Amino acid sequence: MKLDFLPAHALSDGAVHHYCLRCRGEAVRWRTTADGRRHCVCGACGHAADRALVLDPAVRWWTDDEGEYWHETAGVFVRDVRGRVLLFDRTAFPFGLTIPAGHVECHEHPDEAAARELSEETGIAGEPLEQLATIAVPGDGCRRGADAHLWHVYRTAEAVDADRAVELGPEGTSALWLTPDEALTRPVTHAVGRLLEVFRDALVPSGAVG
Repeated sequence: MKLDFLPAHALSDGAVHHYCLRCRGEAVRWRTTADGRRHCVCGACGHAADRALVLDPAVRWWTDDEGEYWHETAGVFVRDVRGRVLLFDRTAFPFGLTIPAGHVECHEHPDEAAARELSEETGIAGEPLEQLATIAVPGDGCRRGADAHLWHVYRTAEAVDADRAVELGPEGTSALWLTPDEALTRPVTHAVGRLLEVFRDALVPSGAVG
């Protein structure tokens, strides 16, 4: 996504803007469908979509040398003693199975964002986290209009009890535990598929039992 159609003030006025990806008008409103999925409707052209272009000064974003719109994200692989990871089905674009993750806010260190997203999206708090890497994922679209994300990838330092209560937030349903190989046979999001391929060996705790 490139921002070359935006009025100049939108890039510097410090306000939140929501633009329709069809008519490019700033008349987007977000709604939740009966099945809990989020989408937006443009008040100018009536177009309904799963995403819009959102400029939010509270989250980290930038454009690269080619004008591509980037966001920064922190995500956590929660592991259990059987070498499985916690995933859930997203209720907002991009749809599919995902890990606890979200945009890094401007005032946050990625470590803080990872812990916050883990707590908000699963109810799991206080677990020590280890950072695996920071990796660019082009082609990773989000509901805010970016098609590229810089991911800070974490894992739980120790295996967690898969029987512990998971309290999903509004962006997730149907929590399940899968090995990385099992997850790659399911409809995971583009980013999570990429991360599972890169980090699958790092996600299996030593001494994991099948």
